[in-house]
Amino acid sequence: MLRRLRYRFDNVMARGTPALIGVLAAVCCLFTLLNGLLLLLLAPETVHHRDVGTSFWSGFLRMLSPAALLRDRGPAPFLAAATVMAFGGILLMSTLIPVLSAGLQNQLARLRQGRSPVAETGHVVLLGWSSQVHVLLAELVEANRSRRRACVVVLAEKDRTEMEREIRERIGDPASTRIVCRTGDPADVHDIELVCPRRARSVIVVAPEADRPDFAVIKSLLAVSRTQAMDGSGPVVVAGIKDKENLPAARLAGGANCRLVNIQGFIAQLLVQTSLHSGLSSVYTELLDFAGDEIYVQPQPELVGRTFAEAQLAYRTSSVVGLVEDGGRVLLNPPGGTLIGPADQIVAITEDDTTMRLSEPPALPEPVLPRMSASPLRAERAVLILGSNQRLPDIIGQLRAHLHAGSRIDVVAHQLCPPPSEEPAEEADVSVALSFRQADVTRRDVLESLALGNYDHVLAISPDDCDPHDADARTLTVLLNLRDLSELRTHTYSVVTEMADDRHRALAQAARPDDFVVSGNLLSLRLAQVSENPRLDVIFDELFSPEGCRIALRPAGDYVPLAEETDFYAVVTAARQRGEIAIGYRIHAEAQRPPQYGNVLNPDKSSCVRYADQDRIIVLIG
Repeated sequence: MLRRLRYRFDNVMARGTPALIGVLAAVCCLFTLLNGLLLLLLAPETVHHRDVGTSFWSGFLRMLSPAALLRDRGPAPFLAAATVMAFGGILLMSTLIPVLSAGLQNQLARLRQGRSPVAETGHVVLLGWSSQVHVLLAELVEANRSRRRACVVVLAEKDRTEMEREIRERIGDPASTRIVCRTGDPADVHDIELVCPRRARSVIVVAPEADRPDFAVIKSLLAVSRTQAMDGSGPVVVAGIKDKENLPAARLAGGANCRLVNIQGFIAQLLVQTSLHSGLSSVYTELLDFAGDEIYVQPQPELVGRTFAEAQLAYRTSSVVGLVEDGGRVLLNPPGGTLIGPADQIVAITEDDTTMRLSEPPALPEPVLPRMSASPLRAERAVLILGSNQRLPDIIGQLRAHLHAGSRIDVVAHQLCPPPSEEPAEEADVSVALSFRQADVTRRDVLESLALGNYDHVLAISPDDCDPHDADARTLTVLLNLRDLSELRTHTYSVVTEMADDRHRALAQAARPDDFVVSGNLLSLRLAQVSENPRLDVIFDELFSPEGCRIALRPAGDYVPLAEETDFYAVVTAARQRGEIAIGYRIHAEAQRPPQYGNVLNPDKSSCVRYADQDRIIVLIG
């Protein structure tokens, strides 16, 4: 019998603080009852309460405050019983206070662990943790500045206090956005339920910094899809997949609301376009981040029945770049005579969705176009790639798609990954030669032996077989040697480098590259944009695919007379006659001045600029 009672008592105690408080409450009631009976049966007339309720209430107060014993007078049995009850009350209170304190400490510890459910609606959920979380959070904070009660919830297998400390150090003031952290497995359905994904506005799956991150992303996509409603409604889910072979599985796991980005193809296209047109990195950054101008899709009923060429001149502070048809098909840079239908929407680069205001364009004379210079792509003789990573095959494929016959691509790396194959794929341009050489590109003597003067463009890519700090240290070493050799031997090749960590941006600027790409940052910017506006996913696919439209920098002298003040209406009109869309310009004299590096995207069309010989017009072609 005693063992059974002890077993039951142990089971009660194992239930935690609430069970302990319940037991102590029961003992408290017992002591109150005994104290009340003591006053009714043994108390002298001076302390006796004839009312039963008053006796029990006085007994409860005696248990809470044993000091009442000092005022008691009466026979010995009453005083002895009162003393026993007073010591019982002391024992009970001395037990209750530590139990309450321990329960409060446990609850605070549980809150610090980040295991309490989130009660939010319309929030953004980030699943996972990597160095790119800070970029995503910074962009979401910027995007939410116009929202009064915005919230971003982070779920990761990381201590909550550590996550909050890193976010405070890297993000600073989150303005009107609350950032809530929870600890849990991003691939576990029960842990994901903590962040309430059903009522979220969007979910971003962050790829872990591992050798094969796609499998973790696919598991998280499956877990998120299990938490969604059966009718398919729910938040948009955004993720990046590193290996394009895993895209079909990821689409099946994510469902109809999932938007995926092919990481390798996206970054390879960025690197190739930037290497062929130095200065594009800051243009893409301006388009993809939430500070400044970005892409918006809006219906504009005032333009129904007008041509696309007329729409381009209808906004003084916005740049119209395309249309979204009724069926959802995106047309970037359509023919100027395309009529805008009642269900069509305008794709425009503008500062905010409220800044697309119609304005009357000035009367423009028919422009007399200068003789167009030879396209930079036709003058390319050779591209040198220094370094290797998993994106190398995609970079080579993208270069072959852009280069003309007679060009060549030379790859020099300490370790070629994946193993090279000089046989071109069936769809590749066989007229573009390809060669590989294995050597340590951080050594100066290796660079001196490469005949750098024979190349038009040099692309230094970041290795992915080491941590970002070591990778950037190698890339910066290569960059410094390239710049020194270029100055000593008066070479004219352009140098574009890929950086793995945005914190090394200032070091890269000190080495004076023509351009550099922080690949992980641009990927995070795109994911953040799509999470806020899912319709941009199709536009970005068109913009960053080899077959779609692309952004280029053309000599300003191809569009307007140099050394004459010209407004941007004239530039837009001249570009339209060439089948292009002018969206900005680049001033060469300010190319090394951050943060814009000489680029002005979506300028006020009424402002006049005097262009110089090396200035460029930023155009959308294709």
